[in-house]
Amino acid sequence: MTDKSKINNLKTKTLPPLFMMCGGTVALAVCLVQRQPLLRMLIVLFLALLSFAILGTIVKSIVDKFNMTMKYSDYFEEAGDLVEKRTDLD
Repeated sequence: MTDKSKINNLKTKTLPPLFMMCGGTVALAVCLVQRQPLLRMLIVLFLALLSFAILGTIVKSIVDKFNMTMKYSDYFEEAGDLVEKRTDLD
């Protein structure tokens, strides 16, 4: 068997927008509390959204890579039977 048999079953497509939304909300709240001018607030918000989009994409790729390298046969003996992870130390 090759690694092509491993599938990504995680729903990680929403991670970058979720990071952007949380980061943008915090940046907007901080700007409003500090009573920043509108132009500066928009620039800060844009930079926060951009940086959190990049951060979310990095986290998504790490989670996807981790999921694709898991050996699911270590966790299942038969279809539907979840067992503790086997080690090859014996």
